[in-house]
Amino acid sequence: MLKSGSTVRHPLISLLLLLLLVFLGAFIFTLIGGAIGGFIYGLKPLFDLASGKPGSLEFLKLIQIFSSFGMFIVSALLFAKFESNDWLAYLKLKDFSVLLFLLTILIMFSFVPILEWSNELNKSMKLPGFLKGIEDWMLRKELEVGNLTKQLLVMNSISVLLVNLLMFVVIPAFGEELIFRGCLQKIFKRLTGNYHIAIWITAIIFSAIHVQFYGFIPRMLLGALFGYLLVWSGSLWLPILAHFMNNAIAVITAYIYQQKGISLDKLDQPDPVSGSVYLISLVATSALLWFFYNQSLKQQSVIVKGQDGAGLG
Repeated sequence: MLKSGSTVRHPLISLLLLLLLVFLGAFIFTLIGGAIGGFIYGLKPLFDLASGKPGSLEFLKLIQIFSSFGMFIVSALLFAKFESNDWLAYLKLKDFSVLLFLLTILIMFSFVPILEWSNELNKSMKLPGFLKGIEDWMLRKELEVGNLTKQLLVMNSISVLLVNLLMFVVIPAFGEELIFRGCLQKIFKRLTGNYHIAIWITAIIFSAIHVQFYGFIPRMLLGALFGYLLVWSGSLWLPILAHFMNNAIAVITAYIYQQKGISLDKLDQPDPVSGSVYLISLVATSALLWFFYNQSLKQQSVIVKGQDGAGLG
C-alpha cells in the first residue's frame, strides 16, 4: 500500500506511480469536462469535435482545460504528497529570488532569436529515403496538430482571449512544469545520479509529447532551459515564469494579428533577420545564464551560512 511522504521508494516505482496518476487524472477529468460540456452544449458538438463547427471548438476547449488540469496539476500535486511530507518543498515551490525572477524575464527575451533559428533549422529536416514513410507520418501529424491549434487560436473577443490564455498559457505553464521539472526531472536525477542527463531526458520527453516533430528542437531547448533554471535556482517558480512568458507571447501575438487582419499563418513565418542577430542572441543569453548561475550560487551560499548560523548559539 502506498504511503504518503515515502522517501525510500525506488525511482522506477516513483515513475510508474507518476504515470499512473497522470493517466487517471487525464481520464477522470476528461470525463468530468465531457459531462459538463454535454450539460452546457448538448451532445451534438461532441460528435463534431474535429470539424470546427460552431459549438464544437468551445466543447473541445472545455475538455482540454479539464483534461490538462487533471493530467498535469492534480496528478503532480498528488504525486508530491505521496513522495514527501512537505510537498511544497518537494516541488520547489516555497520561495524564489526577485533578482533571478527578473533575470529569467531577460533570458527569455534574449533567447527568442535562438529559438527562431532552431525552429527554421528543424523545419528543413529531411530523413533518409528509407524512412520516407515515417517522414510522411510526421508531416501529417504536424499538419493535423497545426491546423487544430490555429482553429483553437481564432479569437474575436477578449473573453475568447482569456479562455485561450487559461488553456494555452496558465495551465500548461503551471501543470507541465509541475509534472516535467517538478516530478519527472527529479525522478530521472535519482535514476541517473546526474542532473544534466535528467534535464535533457526530461526535455526530450517534454518535446516529444507535443507530437510536433518539426518544432521538436526549439521545444527541447526550451525544456532544457527550464530544467537548468530550476536546478540552478532551486525554485520551480522560475521555469513556470519562463514557460508562461513563452506561451503568453504566442497567444497574445496571435490575438493582435487577428485584430489587425493578419493571417495566423504568419506566426509560422517569422521576419527574416541577419546572422548577427542570432549571434547577439547567443552571446546575450549565454552571458545572462552565466550571471544567473553565479547569482544562484551566491544566494545558496548565503542560505547555507544562515542555516549554519541558526544552529549556533
